Amino acid sequence: MMPPPGVSRDSGYVCKLKKALYGLKQAPHSWFEKFFIVISSLGFVSSSHDSTFFIKCTDADRIILSLYVDDMIITGDDIDDISVLKTKLTR
Repeated sequence: MMPPPGVSRDSGYVCKLKKALYGLKQAPHSWFEKFFIVISSLGFVSSSHDSTFFIKCTDADRIILSLYVDDMIITGDDIDDISVLKTKLTR
């Protein structure tokens, strides 16, 4: 998380939040932005109809991931690839 514009900080120091991150209005947007970067780096493509619907197609299989608020549904043809995905997302 980057400090807001106008707040200076020295290198090697961190900011102490006075309010929980989940209480901030921009928290959902920041979370989804980070999630989108991670899921895109894993080869998933966002649907043009729904930005919370992601698909990864290969010659061997297909994995579909759907987000709803704080829940995630993952389904696909290859259980091993789904297990690898779950491991990468929980790190």
